[in-house]
Amino acid sequence: MRYLFIALISVTTYFSSFGQIPFDISLENVQIDNLEGVQSYAFGEADGKWLIVGGRLDGLHRRQPFADFDVPGHNTDLLVIDPVNKKHWKAPLSALSKRMAEQLSSTNMEFVQLGKMLYCVGGYGYSATDGDHITYPNVTAIDVESTIDAIINNKSYTAYFRQITDSKLQITGGRLRKADGKLLLLGGQKFMGRYNPMGPDHGPGFEQQYSNSVKVFTIDDKLGSSFSINHHNEFVDSINLHRRDY
Repeated sequence: MRYLFIALISVTTYFSSFGQIPFDISLENVQIDNLEGVQSYAFGEADGKWLIVGGRLDGLHRRQPFADFDVPGHNTDLLVIDPVNKKHWKAPLSALSKRMAEQLSSTNMEFVQLGKMLYCVGGYGYSATDGDHITYPNVTAIDVESTIDAIINNKSYTAYFRQITDSKLQITGGRLRKADGKLLLLGGQKFMGRYNPMGPDHGPGFEQQYSNSVKVFTIDDKLGSSFSINHHNEFVDSINLHRRDY
């Protein structure tokens, strides 16, 4: 749905400059029984099936500090969806290391799929390790096809997950895209502590630092082994890139 929505905007914008769109588009709702809703997740695709990672189960977050982004609303399962055959499967994140499971249950991670690998960056949520809500300084690599097959066949998937720490990518709510052989992380923020609509000086305090930039980097991944981040340029524009919640 997200891809389709973006495509509709792009197509409409392009053809509106010529005054007419030369085709019609219609949307059809697909119902999958017993499939729970989730928002602000990361996802990958293999063989027509989707792997859903992270996000929230409770819709738009509430505006009370004691209830915002609470633990029960975290998506603590990996979800596989077959939209053609209308089937779905899930497996708990608890099989992973604690830190990895925490990051992958967060909301608004940036993500990109390169070949068979899905890379999940940052994200915001409650960390029992830190005892507070944080933006995660982690990047996790996931072998999408192998993970989907393992979950469908009720086998262990943990060998297909790897994680590193990179404080330069401690961002939530940005957008990650590939262009000209490099990865671009646009906007987002580092948010530490509980969200409070009254601001950091009323009740629970928090720290908020917008990226205000496009971070350019590449991933050096020795598949099946280690991977690392190679940082290149960073372009700062505090007006046009002061954005979050893409």
